[in-house]
Amino acid sequence: MKSELVKPIHLARRAVVYIRQSTTHQVVTNQESLRLQYALRERAIELGWHEAGIDVIDADLGISGASAAQRSGFKELVGRVGLNEVGLILSIST
Repeated sequence: MKSELVKPIHLARRAVVYIRQSTTHQVVTNQESLRLQYALRERAIELGWHEAGIDVIDADLGISGASAAQRSGFKELVGRVGLNEVGLILSIST
């Protein structure tokens, strides 16, 4: 399902799915949460992105969100947003 909020300027940039769980225990035991997070790729496709225009950042699995210091995936995401490379960010708060 498309959204009137998604404009051509957004589609010209990358869609990014940011995946994170706070602990290694969550990564192992909360498989449904991981499945739902990875499935956000499909939502980006529904919104108009081509599969080749979607990136998944999952470098922060098992790393606490208390600080950005050790979260390389988050740092990458923020940097790419700052460079105007990203038209959409999809994430689920777990």
